[in-house]
Amino acid sequence: MPASNQKLLTGATALTQLGPDFRFVTRFATNGPQRDSTLDGDLIVIGRGDPTFSDSMRAGDYRNAFHDMADSLSSRGIRRIRGSLRRAGDAFPDSTYGFGWQVDDLRTSSGAVVDELFVNEGLLPGRRVRANGDTVDAPIVIRDPAAAFLDALAAALPDRHITLDGSADARAALPDSGLLPIFELRSPPLSAILARMAKPSQNQIAEILFKTLALEKTGVGTADSARRVIERQLLAWGALPDGFAVRDGSGLSRHDYVTPETIVRVLDVMRTSRDFSVWYDALPIAGVDGTISARMKGTPAERNVHAKTGTVDKARSLSGYVTTADGRMLLFSFLCNNFTVPNREVERVQDAMLVLLASSRIGTH
Repeated sequence: MPASNQKLLTGATALTQLGPDFRFVTRFATNGPQRDSTLDGDLIVIGRGDPTFSDSMRAGDYRNAFHDMADSLSSRGIRRIRGSLRRAGDAFPDSTYGFGWQVDDLRTSSGAVVDELFVNEGLLPGRRVRANGDTVDAPIVIRDPAAAFLDALAAALPDRHITLDGSADARAALPDSGLLPIFELRSPPLSAILARMAKPSQNQIAEILFKTLALEKTGVGTADSARRVIERQLLAWGALPDGFAVRDGSGLSRHDYVTPETIVRVLDVMRTSRDFSVWYDALPIAGVDGTISARMKGTPAERNVHAKTGTVDKARSLSGYVTTADGRMLLFSFLCNNFTVPNREVERVQDAMLVLLASSRIGTH
């Protein structure tokens, strides 16, 4: 089980097939005319999975993205919407959960669902009252992404002096044909999104990239189509057919299986890619950032190792790149399963091996 090392397969395929400049496009349309400052119909959102309407990618507040949407309406002279806020299309028509995700995961932020309209990486701010009466910040896991998206847009409209006569209605998607376009929003590039996925190991962005690969390359944004896209890419890169079993994009599924040889193959292909700098910079850096920010500090591996972690119960992974003392880049993959010691003991061994490699002088042999 690779755990979140599965994101290496998803991210490498996305970067290769979509390119670092790929952007998600969210379209806004209507089914009625604009009469002076009034939109005489519904405001309809057609999403394709943009994962960047979030605190992390919108200057610390996901609501900034929705104010941008309201600003776009205002700039077109729209001050009133006679109808409702609706959604159209069905870019990701299958389950909003990943295959094999466990019930325990679905109660946490790790298991937040994804869909073509998506808000703040699956979380909304909230507060919880403890038994002793204290209140603590406790994010709310979103279970209906489309409803959360339209609710956030409805909340942003009054701030820009736009009146909504109807409601935010996410119950059924409208057909996305025959609508009158108003404007579209484009996301930051994939190069930025990739880093946001890899460094904190963000599951939902990985799942969106997984289904986006399917949508862009097969026209069907389902997990089954995404599996085939990634499997074909791995085989094209020279991975052995029995070296992988792809079930989701994030590695949260316990039905993902990958050999270290497959991961090293991916790392090596990316090492020779023209987009290697984007890939390399997106990975967590030992002692600096991401999920290994506190590891290998004060050693030759600090600021040297660029690697992806992975953690589910009884699986602890670390794969990436380390440079030796004489300047040679090495590729490594540690996939540790079914251990009974604490996670920190597995990490200690992984880190010790990388410190040894970073300290080594291999020469030309």
